[in-house]
Amino acid sequence: MTHRLEELSPFPLEITWHENKTTYLSVKKQGRRICLRLHRLFYDAPTPVLEALVQYALSRDPKARATIRQMAHLHFSHTVVPARALLAAGHIYDLQEIFDRMRTFVPIGEGVSIGWSESRRRGNLRSITFGTFNPHTRQIRIHPILDDAEVPLYFLEYIVYHEMLHALCPSKMDVCGRCKVHTREFREKERQFPRFEEAKRWEKGWNSFFKKRRFSGRS
Repeated sequence: MTHRLEELSPFPLEITWHENKTTYLSVKKQGRRICLRLHRLFYDAPTPVLEALVQYALSRDPKARATIRQMAHLHFSHTVVPARALLAAGHIYDLQEIFDRMRTFVPIGEGVSIGWSESRRRGNLRSITFGTFNPHTRQIRIHPILDDAEVPLYFLEYIVYHEMLHALCPSKMDVCGRCKVHTREFREKERQFPRFEEAKRWEKGWNSFFKKRRFSGRS
């Protein structure tokens, strides 16, 4: 594969392969030499994708970038890797119980796991990601700040429901390489959550909840 890329480039290439999905492509120019760090998802890529990699390295061509993003999206959406197990039982809430209960509304089948993330309760909690779904590991992570008796059960159920929908309604990549996470289908199903409006109102009041905790000295 390195040889195929070198054949497509008018300049010498120095290629390093890695498994870091956060930065699946980085480019650095050293004189006439181009240094590429590429995720192994591109190792068996078809020729049009290899041409896009070279073109993007040379000129940051937006069409080439779109092709690269589409390839990465396809790989991470359809390739499942083992994930380290997370604890689902918290001090107050058991995520597995909530997850199993939400299956009544979101028929996602088997293969998706859930647990509390290992995020520490630091930083600006007023702007926080309550939950995430990783299609590459098929794992839902919920922020541990929600494991609190003052957080309504229906709100935590909504967050779990929301992340389960990501497993049911995968994101879509357009021809320009833009990823749409919350599709029309996703939004329609999201509003079917039994206490959707109530959960959204509580979410909007998060700042008040945050200030109350700060005032009481809890974190």
